[in-house]
Amino acid sequence: MKLFKREDIIGIMHELAYLMMIVGFLMVIPVFVGIYYNENYENFIFPAMFSIILGAIIRTLTKPVEIKLRHAMVISAVAWLMASLLGALPFYLGIDYFSYIDAVFESMSAWTTTGFSLINNVEAMPHTILFWRSLEQWIGGVGVLVMMIGILMRSGTATALFYKAEAREEKILPSTVNTVKTIWWIYLLYTILGICGLYLSGLSLWEAVNLTMCGICTGGMSVSNLSFPYNTVAKMIMILIMIIGGIISFSIHHKILTGKSFRDIQTDFALKVLIVSAIIVAISSNTYIIDALFTVVSAMTSTGYTTIDIKGLNNLSIAILVFLMAIGGGAGTTAGGIKIIRFLVMVKTFYYELKEIFFPPSAVIHEKLGDVALNYKVVRESFVIGFVFVMHYIFTAMVFIGLGYEPYKSIFEAVSLTSNIGMSMGIVNINMPLIGKIVGILAMWIGRLEILPIYVFVLLPIVDRIKKLK
Repeated sequence: MKLFKREDIIGIMHELAYLMMIVGFLMVIPVFVGIYYNENYENFIFPAMFSIILGAIIRTLTKPVEIKLRHAMVISAVAWLMASLLGALPFYLGIDYFSYIDAVFESMSAWTTTGFSLINNVEAMPHTILFWRSLEQWIGGVGVLVMMIGILMRSGTATALFYKAEAREEKILPSTVNTVKTIWWIYLLYTILGICGLYLSGLSLWEAVNLTMCGICTGGMSVSNLSFPYNTVAKMIMILIMIIGGIISFSIHHKILTGKSFRDIQTDFALKVLIVSAIIVAISSNTYIIDALFTVVSAMTSTGYTTIDIKGLNNLSIAILVFLMAIGGGAGTTAGGIKIIRFLVMVKTFYYELKEIFFPPSAVIHEKLGDVALNYKVVRESFVIGFVFVMHYIFTAMVFIGLGYEPYKSIFEAVSLTSNIGMSMGIVNINMPLIGKIVGILAMWIGRLEILPIYVFVLLPIVDRIKKLK
């Protein structure tokens, strides 16, 4: 029996057509920015019309199917790729030195909130281009399927599966639709507060809007050539408050806003690790504590902003940043990486394995993480995701080493790409070899979806072919 039949593919196209149309309508927003700043916006008109019309045609010619988990996984994988391919068109048409691959890299980096950029001179770019990058990141922070759920407000099993397929498990409320609505309200509230705070700190409204959109989603792109040129304490603290939210799950934010008590093992761990890391980086690299704190928080939250030259840090500081980037933020957040909870599960499981060796066979060991018992499914999932992430770090690093880059820079860049961070040792730039750009695009795509949906998308046709041969 085939895992995917013709009607399954048609049903998947039916769902993706919605997203195609939504991306098209999103492209209309920068047009108003262009009108306001009296800039050319033709590079948005054609892609917007193309996406909306093609999506409408596909929607009309296809029929829905009953969505199962494997459908949701494939839709999730293709949705992010499709959004990046369509979102690349304004970059390709609007930046004369960009190839289409360059444009896809820029778009994938924005949608996945990685924050890498191939643009040579950001400050010379039209407002329309910069706002489109910021908008892609802002939407990508909560997820393209979560965006689709929020717009369509369609309840049912399919919605729950879409939510799960986009690497989200935690629910704030019993209903998936209500959970998504709550996430969006929290996200909008923090965005408005961030814009007001940065504007009051002295930034222009344009800078405040874009910096908030890129910071609240832990994306890290900027409207300046420098990663973060605003090195006054007030502005740094405002951004720090904003991006620290990237390691705190939306469910905890909901509890904070509703006045409920909570204890979160991920947040406790993150705050302790960040304080210790900042002190070590500050002392070992002879840098100001505020700059060290800003950098380590930016690394762990996958924001990627820096106020110091990463290439000038010593080996210990670089190793700490790689460790923080690999772990990432909490589950149910806008941050990337393996996730804190999975790392803690793996460490705790290793601890219990050692404990069994040293304790007598008759000893009863209750395996728990905090107040929660560790079961086989949770442990297996944590180790599988952690292992595959590490394998992708190694693969991406080996590609860069093969292209002639130094090993330590290659490892740093590989972790930064796959964990959707955006910090760079200088490898990622417009002159990077084509194979490096393609591998970078794949690494960002794979990392954002926490790998499994991509594997389902790639392996399902292969499994079907094998079954057919048998």
